[in-house]
Amino acid sequence: MIEITKLGQELAGADLGGFTWNCELIDADIPVLKVTLAGREELPIFISNAGDEVLCMCYLFDESQVDESRRAEMLEVMLRMNLPMPLSSFGKLQDQYIVFGALSASSTLDTLAHEITTLSDNSVEAIGAMSEYLK
Repeated sequence: MIEITKLGQELAGADLGGFTWNCELIDADIPVLKVTLAGREELPIFISNAGDEVLCMCYLFDESQVDESRRAEMLEVMLRMNLPMPLSSFGKLQDQYIVFGALSASSTLDTLAHEITTLSDNSVEAIGAMSEYLK
């Protein structure tokens, strides 16, 4: 099982997937690791351990940023993008739209790094694809 503090220590300063990693532990009821990849600091990935799986998510934008007249169209595009978007899916937490992925808690560091970089790539792509639906 992955321990979030140890994961942060292993990723911090690493050069995996062509990125330099910065990690910050967020003290909460459930520990959360905030991971930023050099050059993508505006889209941090938040990682938490949920028992037998590791959840990774990136906040994209909030409801107030969506052009209300194009919201339904945007949601349709998100649903269609879910299938071809590897290792990630769109979701919504309260008023925040996110991209997220989940892995087994027994995943290796290399597998986790691959998931995180893929989620980061997908987040950048999602922001680009959704920009026309934002104010």
